[in-house]
Amino acid sequence: MSLHSIYRDVTKEVNLVDRFLTNHIASEEPTIDAAGQQLLQAGGKRIRPAFVLLASKFGQADRDELVRVAASLELVHMASLVHDDVIDDAELRRGKPTVMQRFDEEVALYSGNYLFGEAVKLIGEIGKPELVQVMVHAMREICEGEIEQIYDQYDWHQSIKRYIKRIERKTAILIEASCHLGAIVANCSKEDTKALRQFGRDIGLAFQIADDLLDFTANRVELGKPVAEDLRHGHKTLPVFYASENPAFFEELVKIQEMPSHEEVAPLLDRLQASDALERTQQTVDLYIKRAIRRLEHLPKSSAKRSLEEVARYVGKRKG
Repeated sequence: MSLHSIYRDVTKEVNLVDRFLTNHIASEEPTIDAAGQQLLQAGGKRIRPAFVLLASKFGQADRDELVRVAASLELVHMASLVHDDVIDDAELRRGKPTVMQRFDEEVALYSGNYLFGEAVKLIGEIGKPELVQVMVHAMREICEGEIEQIYDQYDWHQSIKRYIKRIERKTAILIEASCHLGAIVANCSKEDTKALRQFGRDIGLAFQIADDLLDFTANRVELGKPVAEDLRHGHKTLPVFYASENPAFFEELVKIQEMPSHEEVAPLLDRLQASDALERTQQTVDLYIKRAIRRLEHLPKSSAKRSLEEVARYVGKRKG
C-alpha cells in the first residue's frame, strides 16, 4: 500500500502543509532562501505532518492551526536533517546533493538554525503555550541525541540501552511530538492524548530501527545514499549489536576507526548479512509496530484509526 492511499483522510491538509511550507520557508537572505527551497524540492514523505493531522481526527481542531503546527514540525525535521548531514559530512540526501554539498558547512548550519527559529515562531503565533513547550522539548531532545551520537562514534563497546535512548532522542521524539501536538490542537482527552503520544514514540523507535536495517539491505538508489554509511561513520546500530554477539565479528569490528573505506568495511558487511542480525532486527521492528498498534485499542473505530495502523505497518516494511 502506498503512502498516498494511507493519507486519504488527510490528503487535502497535507497539500495545504506543503503550500504553507513553500510560503513560509522563504528568507530575505538569498542563500538561506535557496537552501530552504532545495530542501523542499528534495521531497519527503511528510510522515510527521501526517501524524499531526491523523492524531487530530480524535478531537476537533481548527484547520489553520493544525496546518501551522504540522508545518512547524516538518521544519524542525528538515532542520535536523541539515545538521545531520553536516555532522556526517554527507554528500547525498534522498539521492540529491545536501545543502552542505551545494553551499558549504557554515551555510548549512545557519540554514538549519533558521528553520528551527522559523518553526518556533510559527507555532508560537498560535498562542497556546503547551504547543511551544512540546515543540521546544522535542528540539532539545534532538540536540542532546545528536551530541550523544557524536561522542558514541566508534565506541563499539556501548550498550543497547544507550542506543535505544539515543534513537529515542534523535528520531522517536519528533514522531511522538507529532501525535502529541495533533492531539493537543484537537483538544483530545488526556487518555487519548497519552495513547497517541505513546503510539508516536513506539512508531518513532520502529522507524529508526527500520532505517538502521535499510543501511544494510537497501540498494543505493532506494536509500538515496551509499549503503553501510552508518557503520563507516562509527554508528553502532541494532544490526551491528546483534552481529557483535559473534566474537569473530566483534574482533574485526573494534578495528574499525576513523572513516574506513567501503573496501575496508566490505568483509564486515558480508559477515553481518550472512548472520541472523538482519532478521532479528526486523523482528524487533515488528515488535515495536505491534506495541504501537495496541496503544490505539481503546480509541473508537474510525478511518483515521485505520490510517494510523496502516502508516505503522508501512513504517515496518518500508524500502527507502
